Amino acid sequence: MNEQRGLILILIGLLSLVTFMMVEPLLGYFLGAIILGFVMHPMQKKLRTVVGPRISSFILVIFGILLVVLPILGIGAAVIEDATNLAEDLEESDAINTSEIEQRIHQYSGQNIDIESTLDSMVRTFTDTTLGGVSQIVSTLAEISIGITLLIFLLYYFLKDGEKFVRWFRETTPLPSEIQDRLYARVNKTTWAVIKGHVLVAVVQGLVAGIGLAVTGVPNFAFWTFIMVILGFIPIIGTVIVWLPASIYLFLIDRPAAAIFLFIYGAVIVSLTDNILRPIAVDRGSNLHPAVIIVGVIGGVYIFGAAGLFIGPILLGIFKSILLVFKNNYQDL
Repeated sequence: MNEQRGLILILIGLLSLVTFMMVEPLLGYFLGAIILGFVMHPMQKKLRTVVGPRISSFILVIFGILLVVLPILGIGAAVIEDATNLAEDLEESDAINTSEIEQRIHQYSGQNIDIESTLDSMVRTFTDTTLGGVSQIVSTLAEISIGITLLIFLLYYFLKDGEKFVRWFRETTPLPSEIQDRLYARVNKTTWAVIKGHVLVAVVQGLVAGIGLAVTGVPNFAFWTFIMVILGFIPIIGTVIVWLPASIYLFLIDRPAAAIFLFIYGAVIVSLTDNILRPIAVDRGSNLHPAVIIVGVIGGVYIFGAAGLFIGPILLGIFKSILLVFKNNYQDL
């Protein structure tokens, strides 16, 4: 009997490893489809009572493509183009004239700063992390096309058969039903808290700040907006790291009106976005510590690329839920 169990466990382990190897190259899109299916499930649950599970899932997939996938692809293309243009401009000695700005900084502060080298280092670090290097953009776009196609198909089946999969998983998992109920309830609560209280707030705050950059004519505003979305996950610091230097930049190139407008816009509108939305959206009972969010964002970007901005914090939130359920029910296992 032990030999039979051992053989089954070995086969399960080997096949799990092979399955992971097949899924790993597109793991970010796989997890993204699960998260989108989770977010859309309440809508699908209501809609299927009217038109059935197949048509309701198809309608929501089309809805997701139009309102989520296509805008993300458009924003992603603009970010990549801006990052590429900025990197190329920094390679050309006369493309960006920073000498006047550096002289004014030295005049006001007495510090000598090499802006061109600093920006070049920042942009290259960003592109290497999220795109695999500027030279690999074509292959990255091909991978994105395949990944988006996979995400769309998976999203349809997760919406259509997601509840069947959850029932199968509950039956297969060797845990008491009561503990599984607590686990799923905790995961559901924490996941929604992360999505609404951190992911949504960071995206809205970054986009609002990006509007200010676009209105005032800051170069490569799409790239910097994406950076501000990332920074929106970081408490206290946030988007001010971008919009404040941008207002100083506008002042140094003799555009004081635009500089003052961006400063006031950032200090009032952008700050209010965070101060108003976050207390409303965050569920204190399932909130994650800010340090966990930062680790999730940075680690997620390193593992999944740009999609890791959203996937990383959610995965850590789920991990926290599993640990809490394990801790609270250890004696019952």
